[in-house]
Amino acid sequence: MRRLLNSFEAVVSISLMLLMCASIILQVIFRYFLEASLDWPEELGRYLFIAAVFIGVSYVEQHDRHLAITALQTNGPRIFRRFLPLFAPLVTAAFSALMVVWGIKMTIFVYETNQVMPAMLLPMWIVYAFVPLGMFCMGCRALQNFFRVLKKQHGNHGE
Repeated sequence: MRRLLNSFEAVVSISLMLLMCASIILQVIFRYFLEASLDWPEELGRYLFIAAVFIGVSYVEQHDRHLAITALQTNGPRIFRRFLPLFAPLVTAAFSALMVVWGIKMTIFVYETNQVMPAMLLPMWIVYAFVPLGMFCMGCRALQNFFRVLKKQHGNHGE
């Protein structure tokens, strides 16, 4: 179960990207080889890309690969090297929490206004739901990173 949770973001994001590529390839085949353009593959590709990005940010956070303030850590005072690795995940978690709240509000608004995708006629709230989902996952990963760094620093401090 733990292994599944650790690879959730990677599996979902990669699957979404593969579906996006397949839909775009389908559109290219229809447009250039069959000379009959489809309406929905381009739209599907766009929304799958958005979903993959919002799930992918959590994967990047899990592996601590977001841009860091390395100039401050390497060139700044020694205290920065100690507290920035703790501060950055907390800021990320706080930002994620705000985005979850905003994302839920937007998803509910889009749901209540019955907005649909122009070409596919699917409910638009599905796309909007990836914002709070991805941000929730990213916030959880940021908190995991915070506690990992805290444990590492606490362990090193005791030596």
